Amino acid sequence: MLVLAASVRAEPLVTGFERFHGEVATREGGALLYSELGCVNCHGAGPGLAVRQGPVLGDLKGRVNAEWVAAFLADPQQVKAGTMMPGLFEGLDEKEKAVQVEAVTHYLMSLKPTGKAAKPKVPKHANAERGSAVFHQVGCVACHAPTADFHPAAGAPKAEEFTSRPVPLPELKAKYCVLSLAAFLEAPDKVRPDGRMPHLGLSNEDAMDIACHLMDFRPSDPREAAGLKAFAVEAAKVKRGGEIVGKMNCAACHELGGAEKPVVATVALKAKVGGCLTGEAAAGRPRYALSAVQVAALELYLKGAPELAVAERADLTLKAFNCMACHDRDGVGGPDVARNRYFVGDEGIADAGRLAPPLTGIGRKLRPEWMESVFKGAGRVRPYVKTRMPVYAAQAKALTKMLGEADKKELPKLAAGDLQAGHKLLGIAGGVNCITCHVWGDRPSLGIQALDISQLDKRLQAEWFREYLLNPAGYRPGTLMPPLWPGGVSMVKDVLGGDAEKQIASIWEFIAKGEGLPEGYPEYVTGAFELVPKDGPIVQRTFLNEVGAYAILAGFPGGLNVACDGETGRPALVWRGRFFDAYSTWFVRAAPFEDPLEKEVFAWAKGSDAEGGGFRGYRLDKGGRVNFLVTVDGVGVEDGYEVAEGTLRRTVAWEAGAKEPGWSHPAGVMMSEVKGAKANQRVFVYSWK
Repeated sequence: MLVLAASVRAEPLVTGFERFHGEVATREGGALLYSELGCVNCHGAGPGLAVRQGPVLGDLKGRVNAEWVAAFLADPQQVKAGTMMPGLFEGLDEKEKAVQVEAVTHYLMSLKPTGKAAKPKVPKHANAERGSAVFHQVGCVACHAPTADFHPAAGAPKAEEFTSRPVPLPELKAKYCVLSLAAFLEAPDKVRPDGRMPHLGLSNEDAMDIACHLMDFRPSDPREAAGLKAFAVEAAKVKRGGEIVGKMNCAACHELGGAEKPVVATVALKAKVGGCLTGEAAAGRPRYALSAVQVAALELYLKGAPELAVAERADLTLKAFNCMACHDRDGVGGPDVARNRYFVGDEGIADAGRLAPPLTGIGRKLRPEWMESVFKGAGRVRPYVKTRMPVYAAQAKALTKMLGEADKKELPKLAAGDLQAGHKLLGIAGGVNCITCHVWGDRPSLGIQALDISQLDKRLQAEWFREYLLNPAGYRPGTLMPPLWPGGVSMVKDVLGGDAEKQIASIWEFIAKGEGLPEGYPEYVTGAFELVPKDGPIVQRTFLNEVGAYAILAGFPGGLNVACDGETGRPALVWRGRFFDAYSTWFVRAAPFEDPLEKEVFAWAKGSDAEGGGFRGYRLDKGGRVNFLVTVDGVGVEDGYEVAEGTLRRTVAWEAGAKEPGWSHPAGVMMSEVKGAKANQRVFVYSWK
């Protein structure tokens, strides 16, 4: 006999209802509940929102533990407080309840996959600490509670700063194993296609690391984790369970995937409000532990016409998907004070660099084809925002159509544009300086790195673009985007006679049809700013990936190069071939992190050769050697590099009389040693095959 849980009660947590309709009962709140609690799945005649379904139950045995399933069926609220799953075995005596729960568990654990089950890849390594960081950055805490051991840079929130309860998690160790939880997190839409648990585009590594974090699995190899508990189904109980599932109409909410598929029956609503809303236990009737406000809201909805206007449907649909946890729309929603601090990104762009954009008028802002692609997982234009836009592939067309209809509004058309004027206006030579802040294609901006504007015509509707430029703060209060045409008056009087309408149209014209770059970028062609050492070494400071913001690069004639960390003094990288392109370093005010011009780069282990020390400068000697002055193991060292006979020669000299420090070398490069000229000197020779 499977273990059953004891009883505890709490009302179902429908996040959009609790946050926006939970104080006072409203018809709109009732419509949201009617859809989200699954009432419409059995009774029909709903408000027209995207249908909410329970999880797909095919292959349940391969995903969760049977004992957890039994406990959940016996008392959903006890096992997962706030769940929207009703109690299905109320009104039965305890003995019969236990028999039915066990039979249904056997039936559910017998169900086969609805399609070809893909075996997820299991990585060899996992990192629970990294999983904690990913969990708190990509958007999980927009819905779920943050974990107590994670401390955001802005400080941990207080309990009273949460405006609604986090969506509860079950006892994960009881329900899943590490591998099955990771598989679910990587592709939740295979199990929950309704999108309420969204697909965040997690990589296999991300999903495994988050699973290890949530399950508190600390070993580095997830293949060592225990699997699901074995469970043997019994044919007689499977048959009985299938009959019970059919009577309970479970297929109204769940895709079962078994051989015995119950027929979904629409249950007519009675004229008198009651039934499920009474909260009374009765055999054969779902029991929802609804709050008084939830009951009142449902009654208000049931007493009126079921259909809603398109604007109401759009509003409630966004609340149903909990879009308002990240976005605001018409000044409503967005992350509350507690969750706001978990949204991170490029703070140089203020809130626009870390928070999701508003959904105000989104149906007239985005081109329909672009909006649909965003819902399908494409079109990421804000890489600096760490929170991820979920994928709603199954709902993409319907959401796009609904938002387009809800936000439809006649806006003034653009005037005729002028390509040449647009070229000038976008630039910094007598224009409105768009490229000072915005990326243009593969070219960084000259200042802060705001989103790419080179293909706005692919994303935005032209009329919305005009409306936004005339009043950016009207769309996003607090934006860094300045009002360049305040009150419809141009600040650039010598282009198109200062006509604001023509200027905005011309900017759009160049974005859509122009060729080349806006005016004002330094002349740039491939290789124009490539540093090529010829007569001697070249030393260049820059931001370099894998080294940091204090990187010092030294390139030598013959195509041998080295990079040092100018903060710690450690040698970091060596490579052969082309040296470095200095364009961004020289011309971009907020320069991005760069890479060497060759893909094959060899690295020292981080922390080696200067651990506990530091950088004291560098000097060039007459023979063409670049000497980095560093501290290694507390001893002053000159770490010099030069090219000799096609090899990179490294000469290290330490303070006379001091103990020789320990040295390390870049992995993947051949190393030999020649005798140094002094007792406190060693010479290492690095060469390539």
